[in-house]
Amino acid sequence: MFDLNKKGKKFFDDDDDDSFESVSEDWASDEDDKEDDPLITDDEDPEELIRFAVKEARKEGKRVARRVTRAARAIRTPRTPRAPPLPPVPPLPPLPPEIEILKSDKVIGIRGLDTRLYKDLSKIARKNGLSVADLINRLFAKYRYDSVGENGNTISNVSSLELNEEELVTLDDEIINIVGVKNLLLSPDITPETFQKIKRVENVERIWVPSHLYLLLLKKVKNCYKIEKFKGDRLPQVVQKSFDSDVHLTSSFFDYFLETDQQVDLRVYGELRIDTDVSLDDFRQVIYNLAVDGDIHAPKHLIGLLFATVKCYGEIEATND
Repeated sequence: MFDLNKKGKKFFDDDDDDSFESVSEDWASDEDDKEDDPLITDDEDPEELIRFAVKEARKEGKRVARRVTRAARAIRTPRTPRAPPLPPVPPLPPLPPEIEILKSDKVIGIRGLDTRLYKDLSKIARKNGLSVADLINRLFAKYRYDSVGENGNTISNVSSLELNEEELVTLDDEIINIVGVKNLLLSPDITPETFQKIKRVENVERIWVPSHLYLLLLKKVKNCYKIEKFKGDRLPQVVQKSFDSDVHLTSSFFDYFLETDQQVDLRVYGELRIDTDVSLDDFRQVIYNLAVDGDIHAPKHLIGLLFATVKCYGEIEATND
């Protein structure tokens, strides 16, 4: 191995223009000089480069220390290929003028946030001269604007809502978003064309929809507990009943609601007993929803339907006919 400390020092002692200390000073020279120096190449022997640098130094004088320093670098740290540059980050599009962002000093933590996505957001934010909070505010505001739509109106926090054709027509070109409504009733006179004014239906507990709008509704609905379709002009009438004690349902109970053309949303905070003479068809037509905190005692022909449709926090037991 070529000894730079011996041969290089001896040579520089004989040189009036350079000293051995200048080698250490030039050791931290600019990286750009290393890249531009034709002496440093990947396919040449670094020791030969030093010998060549010493030989050429006699002709160039003050260039000696720098040439030997660069050649010595090639021995100490082999050159590695540079990583390709990252693609440029596209600038963020401007927000619509209708969007208003209200900033707050409150600290909000998001559990389960993907750290890789957060790093990407940080890079995009720095590229556009924004903080991460500013960027997230813009993204959330843009998402809220796109989900509601231009000139969109949101109906929410309503217990029961009924819409008909005439009410939807009066909205002209406006769009309706129904969110967080407990009971939604769509009138049978609503045409499929007018129904397009409703953009989305989300977080609704129960929906009554005419049969000709049922498939169109499925394209717009999200997070709905129960959807019931009906035919003709008859609108369903649902009566809500709640009992804090044990309840015994007889055939006369079902006959009354069949005659009045009503359904029952029943909640029992106790045990429920159903008579054996109650038919399966009568139970389906009368009971709209049933929730029982205690046990249920019912005839065998109703057991399968109860297991499939009823919320029971106790046991379901078949009684003898």
